[in-house]
Amino acid sequence: MHICIGGDLDGEVVASCENTFFDASVIDPSKTSTYNRQTYIVGEDTYHFWLCAELPYFETTTIANQHLAKKHVYLS
Repeated sequence: MHICIGGDLDGEVVASCENTFFDASVIDPSKTSTYNRQTYIVGEDTYHFWLCAELPYFETTTIANQHLAKKHVYLS
């Protein structure tokens, strides 16, 4: 999925970055958020999200779960 959650790039897909974190300024010099990659394994599927480092982990993982629930209804 590679969806950014929170921050300057909220909702955008950033699949080109292979690092464990990146600064939004790499995508757009006017942006300042920092993102950490978080991997979720659901059954045999692996999903990656970029969680904004400036937001509480609970908040970002709740949003990631909402995205995952669209593909795996039992997570809702």
